[in-house]
Amino acid sequence: MNKVISLMGPTASGKTDLAISLKKNFNIEIISVDSVMFYKEFNIGSAKPDSKTLIDFPHRLVNILEPCQKYSVAQFYQDLLIEISNIHSMKKIPLLVGGSMMYFKTFFSGGLSKLDEISDDTRKKVADMLKNNNLAYLYSYLKKVDPESSNKIHFNDKYRIVRVLEIYFSNKDKPSDIFNKCSENVQYFDNLNLSIIPNERKILHNNIEKRLNIMFEQGFLNEVSNLKNKYTGLYLPAMQTIGYKQVNEYLNGGYDTHVMKSKMLFATRQLAKRQITWLRHLDATTVYSSTDYDNIKYRVSNFLEDI
Repeated sequence: MNKVISLMGPTASGKTDLAISLKKNFNIEIISVDSVMFYKEFNIGSAKPDSKTLIDFPHRLVNILEPCQKYSVAQFYQDLLIEISNIHSMKKIPLLVGGSMMYFKTFFSGGLSKLDEISDDTRKKVADMLKNNNLAYLYSYLKKVDPESSNKIHFNDKYRIVRVLEIYFSNKDKPSDIFNKCSENVQYFDNLNLSIIPNERKILHNNIEKRLNIMFEQGFLNEVSNLKNKYTGLYLPAMQTIGYKQVNEYLNGGYDTHVMKSKMLFATRQLAKRQITWLRHLDATTVYSSTDYDNIKYRVSNFLEDI
């Protein structure tokens, strides 16, 4: 048994409710793939299920980190494999649920994103190279040090050029050699990938705005304020995420309430747009609307019928 189901979608698309509905109908266990839900005490702003829901419908990889802890993509991948193995040993099927696309990408690529563990000094070194020269220079540099990698990257693909150079400066081997070595050790699963995307962008935007209003009604400002007071002077990784970042700046006197909420709304909508773009370019995924539960249930049932 090596089946895994991934339920992905932009923020506020109804993934959690759908996952719980699937758990009620199938022999599955939920694993959260949300970079903020990993953290304890970051509850309201992450739209984390409430404590009763988490008791009735446990989500693995939720509340596994203290607010001050750093958590790498590589560590996530290792933790995820452990959870998947444990669930399979129970004769159940893992259901990965979330909107953190980088983490899904890590899983789908077999952990190759662990190469994203780059030191701050290395990131600065490559950033300075780009700032003091241009993208053409970086691409030319990559072409000299690792022709195989450069041949697989478009000369205007800034993200990948920078990333591969960061890998180059962080390792003794060429990035192409590292990628080839990693691909030999990829762990493969029988995946069913489901993407939840609302039929109309307006519906998603309304859901996002509604969710933000609910967050403030639930005491989001107090949550951020309490975190700031409790961990004064300490770096909290999740405080840099959308929502927490804007409220933190507001509490620091950066702007008024109206501007803060406007910035949150804009940033969340932009995040949703990026998530949808990523999902639409993902191979081997079936796209549904969040209200298309009958077809999703039918697809999951077919996927699991030969177990």
